[in-house]
Amino acid sequence: MKRKVAISPVQEGDVDAAVRRAVGLAGGLQELVKSDSRVVVKPNLCQPQPSGTGIVTDARVTEAVTRMVLDMGAASVVIAEGSIASFDGESVSTEECFEVSGTADAARRLGVETRYLNSDAVAEVAVPQPLVMDRVKVARTMLDCDVIVSVPVLKSHIRANATISLKNMWGVQPGAAKREGHRRGLDLAIIDLLSVVRPAYAVIDAILALEGLWRYPEDAQRMDLVIAGNDPLAADIVGCSLMGMPVARVRHLDYLARQEGAVSGLEQIEVLGEPLEKHRRQFKTAFDAFLEAFPGIRVLQGGSFCSGCVHEIVTALRHMKNAGYEAEMEGLSIIVGNPSQPPAAAKTAVLGSCSETLAGFGAYASGCAPPEDATIEALCQACGADPETVKARRDETRRQWWESTAALLLR
Repeated sequence: MKRKVAISPVQEGDVDAAVRRAVGLAGGLQELVKSDSRVVVKPNLCQPQPSGTGIVTDARVTEAVTRMVLDMGAASVVIAEGSIASFDGESVSTEECFEVSGTADAARRLGVETRYLNSDAVAEVAVPQPLVMDRVKVARTMLDCDVIVSVPVLKSHIRANATISLKNMWGVQPGAAKREGHRRGLDLAIIDLLSVVRPAYAVIDAILALEGLWRYPEDAQRMDLVIAGNDPLAADIVGCSLMGMPVARVRHLDYLARQEGAVSGLEQIEVLGEPLEKHRRQFKTAFDAFLEAFPGIRVLQGGSFCSGCVHEIVTALRHMKNAGYEAEMEGLSIIVGNPSQPPAAAKTAVLGSCSETLAGFGAYASGCAPPEDATIEALCQACGADPETVKARRDETRRQWWESTAALLLR
């Protein structure tokens, strides 16, 4: 049976009506929310930004979803989030994120509790079939509830290519614990986390979406839409399509679609409400925007290039630049995803298992995705840089970060 995902327009600024229309078309919440249900509404409040910037979930969407759950007579309802743990400094205040976005005001109007997951009680949970993390730390609130409604904003992402309802669960890890998965490979770490805590429903804020590097207003895409579905994976696939982004480029979604089989693409989804084709855009990926800061580097992308290698390239290039090798990186070509016609270049690195047949074109790092150290070593070999210097600079940066944020885990 096809999964139902609804697209509803926001007409004359009536966000509440758009949310109710989308949820109703997608089958409603009746199957999930009962009189004894403990419900968590989980917006994306990664930074202290106001609603209407596209960086955080619009508080009007969060309020409309929460009101719907309250109307259904749930036993308890909380709005919960844990803001980002910055790599370069202290974690952002989740309380400030609630206040600046207007979400705290919405909660006060509705009389519901807010939970700041970075300072919540924590449980360490074993991952049943780990890919990169055998245990994950999760805020207790998210484990003790019966229903999680993920309420993200539609955005591109520098490492995962897209961040929608399933990636939104990254915020359930307390404080600095969020950084561990970034080190191990974000997409596979997301899958490990989702095996422990996963939303049952998705309501996506696509009123003002963001492409590129989330610069407001230049990266904003006004869409005036709300998307809803009782299968968050299906809702995210529709969200990717609206951004013009193939699901195969978003590794955690592609992996889940392949492994679970129930929904692998739009052919298994019944899109209700607004026609998807009417609203589809072509978003600039955050990765492409990131590479604009490295005009001397060329990335040759084949069709199998996914966010696994995106993560490793972004990380390695940043560390190399921080270590002082920006001049050596000039003229570097990076081959990923098995492109059909890779050029011969003096400085070439080949990354990933899917490009193994092209390993002879330059320094090669194997794996899907290659480990961080192997990626750094291949890029350094291609450029004539010292990988040990780069890794030492990386480790020092991380040590400084850890000292500034580790206290969050002890709260």
